[in-house]
Amino acid sequence: MSRSHRDFLSYSTLILTLMYLRLSLIALFLSTAAALMGQAPLHGQWKAPCGTAPGKSEWLKNYQRAPQAYPQRSDSTLYVPLTIHIVGTDNGAGYFRVASLKEAFCKLNGSYSEANIQFFIKGDIRYHNNSAWYSHDSVLEGADMMFASNVDSTLNIYFVSDPAGNCGYNLPYAGIAMSKGCSGPNDNTWAHEIGHALRLPHPFLGWEGGISYDGSIPPAFDEPAPALVTYDYTFFQDTLIEDTLIIDTAFVELVDGSNCAIAADGFCDTPPDYLAQRWFCNGDGLSSVEQTDPNGEVFRSDGSLIMGYSDDACQARFTPGQIAAMRANLFDEKPEWISQSSPQQEVANAAPELLAPIDGDITPVEETVLAWEAVANATHYVVEVSPIPTFGIRDEYIAAANTLTLTGLAEERTYYWRVSAYNAYSFCSPVSPPRSFTASSLVNAVQQLGRAEDIFRVYPSPVRSGAAFIIEGPAGTMGLYRSDGALLHSERLQNTRTEVPTNGLPSGIYYLKITAGNGTTEVHALPVIY
Repeated sequence: MSRSHRDFLSYSTLILTLMYLRLSLIALFLSTAAALMGQAPLHGQWKAPCGTAPGKSEWLKNYQRAPQAYPQRSDSTLYVPLTIHIVGTDNGAGYFRVASLKEAFCKLNGSYSEANIQFFIKGDIRYHNNSAWYSHDSVLEGADMMFASNVDSTLNIYFVSDPAGNCGYNLPYAGIAMSKGCSGPNDNTWAHEIGHALRLPHPFLGWEGGISYDGSIPPAFDEPAPALVTYDYTFFQDTLIEDTLIIDTAFVELVDGSNCAIAADGFCDTPPDYLAQRWFCNGDGLSSVEQTDPNGEVFRSDGSLIMGYSDDACQARFTPGQIAAMRANLFDEKPEWISQSSPQQEVANAAPELLAPIDGDITPVEETVLAWEAVANATHYVVEVSPIPTFGIRDEYIAAANTLTLTGLAEERTYYWRVSAYNAYSFCSPVSPPRSFTASSLVNAVQQLGRAEDIFRVYPSPVRSGAAFIIEGPAGTMGLYRSDGALLHSERLQNTRTEVPTNGLPSGIYYLKITAGNGTTEVHALPVIY
């Protein structure tokens, strides 16, 4: 075969235009193709790893012909704005939790750290109550969701329950849909789909339907692969083309690398891979399935590639060639996605210290105030409150300060609470150890002091404003906090008995944090009345 003929086959597209097809037929075809991609068990469900249609964009084809024409400009970190859409049912149930979003963001930015690309939340998180979007059957329905809700100049991400039977998919003309069940702290689906948004194909490009785009010829990996495979390219266009079926061809990549620049994904640092179904790595990080290239060379797929279909525990990286392409794509095709503003400073890598209430405290059922120490550079806190210690059932609150007032609690019920901090750019700050409290009437709440396990005694309780309360115990330090966490007074405790005046304090619940010389810390609720 002549070189010119090879180039012609490599970069040409065989287009079969079937005009006037009903959209329902396209949706049916796509559902069939998704089933052929292979399924992955996930939290008791079966989902395809990725619903992004196979293909190489024209931009990537041009880039790979002459990557030197696309300068990287700098090695500085590129900050990319994301608009986060959280979809629930018609009645507002099923939202992807912000605590889970925070963990997913931490994983995402870790996956892109070597590429010097980081993602942040642009504007407010947007919530949509729409059952049809929450669980949709086809990417066409997902496109309708995106067209109705997208925010310009950002990459739009939609967290739903079921994105057309997949863990996620990217529509290059619209946005990304993610299954909340595939968006855990150890999942790479989000990073994988953003790779698609930045024009990376699967390393097994062309094998999504077996040897033929329609799945009519399954692969036989113990036999030499064909030189060419075909794949359905319909839904990977830059704009949605309705009533059209587009079939493309791909060279099958050889183990010796001789055709790596024109075969499969076109990146020579992603080795051959023909596995278009979810697979698990062996102890060497490779596939257990052996494949045979067209020359008869036997190999195993590399499981470390995020753009492949190995299990999440195995995936770890983008290759230098993929990184260069993604950065070039941002500069050349999506400059509006590169933030021009300075990022916020990273949130301190420390769990918030919970001030009050602490374990065993009794709090007012009508209005319980949670308070914790502020975390450096945090702008928001995720507060989780649960009636069970495992937090399997929980309410979630977002606080813009280091305090939160709870109302509507159940009488005489014990609750557990924990807090984590974040800002729009920084999501990896850990969650605090949980604490518990019991909601009761104010009369019961003020009777919690003088617990047998405490080494400090604080009395009287309640104390009248203007009078002094007394701290008895060893030497140490004390701090008096308002219910919103603001420090009102601190001093060193030198003696076994210290009087602390309450002049000017309005009535309410205050919190006294006392630390002994040996490091033992206690927090006492201090009711002040007129």
